[in-house]
Amino acid sequence: MVSGGAGGATRTISGDEAKALIESQLAAHGNGVLSVLAQYRCEDAVAAWHETIRAVEEFINLPKFGIADDQLRAWLCAIRLDDPFVSNPGPTWLAVRRALAPHLEPSVIARFTRTMLYAGAMGVAFAMHGQDARSAQITLDTIGGAVDYFQSRRRHFVSLLYTMPYACSGSAVLESYDALTVLLPQVEHSCVAITGFHQKLALLDVLPDFHLKIDSIGAMASHGFETLDDYFLEPERASIHVMAELRGDQFTMPAMEALDRRKIFSAAELRNGVRLIGATYEAFGLKDSDFSAMGLLVIAFARHCRDDYYVEIEKEKFRSMLRAQSELDPAELEALLVNKPSNYATNTNAYQPFLDLGDRIVSNVNLLSRFLYAFKNVHLGSRRRFQIHAGFIFEDMVKRDLERMGFTVTNIKRINRKEFDVVATRGGVIFNIQCKNNWIDLSKIEAERALFVRYNRSLTNYYTRALKKERGREHLLKQELGMDKVVHYVVSRFPVIGADSAVINYNQIDRLRFAGQAGA
Repeated sequence: MVSGGAGGATRTISGDEAKALIESQLAAHGNGVLSVLAQYRCEDAVAAWHETIRAVEEFINLPKFGIADDQLRAWLCAIRLDDPFVSNPGPTWLAVRRALAPHLEPSVIARFTRTMLYAGAMGVAFAMHGQDARSAQITLDTIGGAVDYFQSRRRHFVSLLYTMPYACSGSAVLESYDALTVLLPQVEHSCVAITGFHQKLALLDVLPDFHLKIDSIGAMASHGFETLDDYFLEPERASIHVMAELRGDQFTMPAMEALDRRKIFSAAELRNGVRLIGATYEAFGLKDSDFSAMGLLVIAFARHCRDDYYVEIEKEKFRSMLRAQSELDPAELEALLVNKPSNYATNTNAYQPFLDLGDRIVSNVNLLSRFLYAFKNVHLGSRRRFQIHAGFIFEDMVKRDLERMGFTVTNIKRINRKEFDVVATRGGVIFNIQCKNNWIDLSKIEAERALFVRYNRSLTNYYTRALKKERGREHLLKQELGMDKVVHYVVSRFPVIGADSAVINYNQIDRLRFAGQAGA
């Protein structure tokens, strides 16, 4: 949705006019983020927002992974954060504290209940100011809904943190107890919009029929583009969770440090993550000198952990740690590890774990884990052996999902020396599905849109040719299975923009539930 549309009757714009409107909105929202941050002193803002991110990350993870009791988890997620709660939070707040006390340390519980109060208050505030988050698909009126809401915004929270050293130049102090109240409206109003506007520019460049409908409220786009997987995760060829589910018998779990279950995050968990990533992908040569050196560095950084979460290292000490290893160039390594201050849109795709605060650098165990995971993806991505195996793993993912949707997946892999990826049946219809695990750099949407559009076009053209090829040999499937109707699809692991309804992005694979039906 574009704010500030023309008044009166609805009108439709496209082409250069639509582009000009989107770009003007991008500039306005980008400047809005910078102007809000510019009021605050950098060091205080970073500390306050860093603490807020910790609380929000714990709020997300506590119900999902921090409690083993399913009944307690269900009770917790169902707790309402509506107007009656905001008017009188005491009884609910006390009940939650009592319920969590046997399971978690007091500081974790304090942060969780404080975030619970903020979530309820922000839901009321959004409604009062016309930004009714409770009317959207992701809500703030229960703890479970707030978990989903914060999970969908976590990328924006981290991007704001990265932007603070670039933008914060004022004298006002951002207090930790005020940070969410001050900055969440900015996340909702501008940060989410900036990501969406960049995607709309890509849609405009790719789709000839893209347009905006403008009325007195704003402007609605004719097409959308979802880049993230379930749980708002970045797509990847073979995630560690998929490896554990579908290839768990092919690697040996390493020895792990004992974890304090009363904490949600810890330095020990980060060190275990280094070991687990290395073991999971060892068969593809991940544990070579470069990754091993990076893993050892991350473990070394974890030794500087404060309160089992924050990592703070003096600049010169950090550089001496980089020089102490011999596998990677220290200067290149510093550029890889320390964020270069930049604007918000650039930082939406940043993965460096450290922020530069002059005489010291700061990070946390989550940012270090996130970085190492991204480093693993880049490190493995160009290896042919991994690409091939990841393709097979993706086929198994599609088969698993089809079975969950009620399809019968056949064992057909080859007919008359012609290979097929996944062949399934349902209701007397054959579904011939090509599984494409071709990587596309989604960060280019903001950074280099023309390059993204060019590669997107090459992929969609390739997928069109693949569909044409499959249609030319569908008689083999009809003869093999004794059915008269065949429908053909390409499922793309990484989302692409295109007009062909037979090309389905994996994050929308549920569309196949309704495929092949009469009139579909």
